[in-house]
Amino acid sequence: MAVTRTAIDLGTSDTKIFILGDGIVLSEPSVVAIDTAEGRIKAIGAEAKKLIGKTAENTKTVFPVFEGEVVNEKLAANMLRGFLNKVGYRQGFSSTAAVAVPCGADLPLLKKLRRTTESAGVDHAGFIETPVAAAIGSGIPLSESSPCFVIDMGGGVTDIAALSLDGIIAGVSVGLGGKNTDAALIDFIADAYNLQIGLQTAERVKMQIGSLFENDLLSTVVNGRDLSDGRPRSVELRARDVIVPVKKYYDKIFEIAVSVLSKLPPEVSAEIRHKGIYVSGGSAALAGLESYYRAKFNMNVMIAENPALCVVSGLGSLMGSPELMEKLTLSEN
Repeated sequence: MAVTRTAIDLGTSDTKIFILGDGIVLSEPSVVAIDTAEGRIKAIGAEAKKLIGKTAENTKTVFPVFEGEVVNEKLAANMLRGFLNKVGYRQGFSSTAAVAVPCGADLPLLKKLRRTTESAGVDHAGFIETPVAAAIGSGIPLSESSPCFVIDMGGGVTDIAALSLDGIIAGVSVGLGGKNTDAALIDFIADAYNLQIGLQTAERVKMQIGSLFENDLLSTVVNGRDLSDGRPRSVELRARDVIVPVKKYYDKIFEIAVSVLSKLPPEVSAEIRHKGIYVSGGSAALAGLESYYRAKFNMNVMIAENPALCVVSGLGSLMGSPELMEKLTLSEN
C-alpha cells in the first residue's frame, strides 16, 4: 500500500504541514473557534483567527497548543484533522509523519502528542526535536563531528541548542516567543498612550514597524479604545517609539543562549565560535535582529532565508531520508 509521508509543525501560533512530493501545503494559525451554546467547532485556522476579539459571548476562540504543550488534546486533534483534510491527507493511504517537539521533550509530552496525532488520523508518528529540524531546514552543514548552535524562535516557544548529527549536545526549550512581544506591546501602548489594543492589532504593529534598528523611520496608525472615556481613538506610532517593548523578548533569549553557550565543552565552543549562530523561526524575521545579535554575541549571526518555514522544511527533508529520520527520532521507551 502507498504511504503518505508528512511533516507536521504543530506550533503555538501556527501549524505547518509538508507532504513529501508536494512540499509545504499548509500554514495556518493554531486556533479554534467554538460555539459554546452548541458545543461545536465553528472554524479553525485562518477563519478562526479572524474572529479573535470580535465575537459574541457564545463564541470562544481557543489555542489548543500553548508554549509547546498540547493543553487541549481533543481540540488539538480536531484542529489537526481539519488541517489534514484541507490538504487531502489520508485519502485511502497509510500515513506516517515526522512531528516537531520542543528540545528535551519528556515522555508524557510525547505520549500526549502521539494520542493527538493518532486521533487526527496519523497512523505512525516519529518525533524530532525542533532545533534539529530547524538546522536541517536552514541548510546548515551538519555532521557528527561538526556541531552548530541554533536558536529557533517560535510564537510560544524558543528552542536553543548546540547539536550535531548525533543529536542535541546541550539545549533548552523556554516558553517564550513572538506572543510575548505582542503582550509587551499591548501593555506598553496602554501605559504610554492610554490606549487599549487587542492581540491582532499588537501583532500587526509588530509586523509593520517592529524593528531593532535604533533610528528606524517606519510608522503606522494604531486604532484602539481610549482607557479614560472608552471611546475609539487612534495614534501614530513609529518604530523607535516601541523599540523598548520589542527588545524585551530578544534580550531575554540572548541571556538564555549565553547561559547555554557557557556550559558547552571547550571543543564545541571553539567550533561554534568559528561557525557562528544560526537563527530561525517566525520571530527571527524582525528587522535588525541579525546586526543586533551580532553585536551582543560578538560573533557571526545568520538568520535563515525563510525562518518561519525552517522546522517543517527540515522535517520534510527527513521524511525523504529514512535512515537519518530513524537515527534522529526520539525514543519513547
